Amino acid sequence: MSLFIAGCFGIVGFILATLAGLYADNMFGTIITKAMGSSVVCYVVGYMVGVIAQFIAREHAVAIAKKVAEIDEAESARKESEAAARVIQSTPPGGHATAASPVAAGINSPSAATPL
Repeated sequence: MSLFIAGCFGIVGFILATLAGLYADNMFGTIITKAMGSSVVCYVVGYMVGVIAQFIAREHAVAIAKKVAEIDEAESARKESEAAARVIQSTPPGGHATAASPVAAGINSPSAATPL
């Protein structure tokens, strides 16, 4: 990204210096020389701006990733607590599994499979 921004700055610097030289009625050699110098200076400034922009974008992305991770963690904890609450609600007061529960019915149990 920094090279792209540097290139844009360099081109804009060259164009502006060329237009300023034409407006001032300078000679062609003078216009091109000053435009090339302006292009180099603007490229260096653009590169520095690009490096700063990359750093800021990276920091922002890390901050957003942390926020998303916290939200995902809170949501998974909420889902786990809801699942635990459903299990507690489906268990009778005696604490034994009822026939309606998958464990008592033998569903998903290896011993529930009968050999042929």
